[in-house]
Formats: sequence, structure tokens, C-alpha cells
Amino acid sequence: MSTESISIPRPEATPRPLVEKLHEWVTTVDHKRLGILYILYALLFLVIGGVEATIIRIQLIRPHNDFVSPQVFNRMFTMHGTTMIFFVAMPILFGFANYLIPLMIGARDMAFPRLNAFSFWMTAFGGLLLYFSFVGGDGLYGAGNAPDVGWFAYAPLTSKTFSCGHSTDFWILSLLVSGFGSVGTAINIIATILSTWAGTSSTLRPVARR
Repeated sequence: MSTESISIPRPEATPRPLVEKLHEWVTTVDHKRLGILYILYALLFLVIGGVEATIIRIQLIRPHNDFVSPQVFNRMFTMHGTTMIFFVAMPILFGFANYLIPLMIGARDMAFPRLNAFSFWMTAFGGLLLYFSFVGGDGLYGAGNAPDVGWFAYAPLTSKTFSCGHSTDFWILSLLVSGFGSVGTAINIIATILSTWAGTSSTLRPVARR
């Protein structure tokens, strides 16, 4: 009896093109991939916010420093605060929630996968809209740049008298757009926990013995 083993050659996997891989990530509704996208998005803006914080600290390192002008300092202060709260802290929490919550409660995905993807891209578009103000903030009046009203945007700093151009409009629109994404993600997380966890927990209840 022959004991020789027959080796079957494995078919070589052809690498997929980069465009196809990017298309899968852009159009994905998988909660894991969206969680990773949220975290990468937050880390990107963490680097940008860190650069802005560095500029602020260099200006404040000694009295009467002229590293940046008062106008640029106000812009860096506004952009840093807005970025760190709305485009770093919140997206990174949503990223871990998207990735972990379905795994923790035994669900296959979030309750509304398409809403989950829509919410992420709304949040991402809000961040891009905020930083587009560096380019388009001048507007029709030829004055202004990035928002310089502070990340709390108290009146009357938001009026045309103190903030010329359309930079404040970019700030407001970016927060509104990202706010839709944040609300959508929050609703999705709550719905996933309440609906899916209730379904999985009922199947795991022990059967009472007669």
C-alpha cells in the first residue's frame, strides 16, 4: 500500500486593484469597517488639532510674542476647540461604539446599517466643510478666513461687525451637518442596544423546569 502523499498546489490569489478596495470601504455598511473609519477620521483631526494647539502654545510661550497675529491666534483657538470636541472626541467614541457594541451584545450589525454609513459620511463632510473655510471663508466681501469667533461662538462675536466674510457661516453649517451625523449615530446605537439586546437576551433565558 503506497503511503506517498499527493500535494495539491494552491491556487494563487490574484490581488484586487486598489480602486476596488477603496470602493468597498467607501460604500461599506459593516459596523466594524465604519468603526475603523470613525477612529481613523478622529486620529486625522487629532493631528490637525495638535498642530493648531502647538501654534497657540508657541504664541503664549512668552509675553509680547509675535509668532502669529491676533487674528490668526483667534482662528487657531476657534478651530482647535471645535476640532477637538466635535471631530475628535465624539467620532472616536462613536468609532469604538460602532465596532464593539454589536460584538458585545451578540448582534450581527447595527440596527440600521445604512443610517450608520450615512451618519459617518455626514460627520466626515462636516469636518471637511469646516476646514474648507480656509479656502472659501472670504466669501463675497473679500474679508475673513477661518472662523475666529471662539469655539463657543458667543454673540456679538458672530456678527458681521466682528467677523467679516462667511467664515462663521462655514462654522455653523459644519456643526449642523456633523450634528445630523451624531444624532443619527446616537439613535442607531440606542436602537441597536434596545432592540437587538432584547432579542438576544430573551433567547438566552434558562427554561424553567416543570
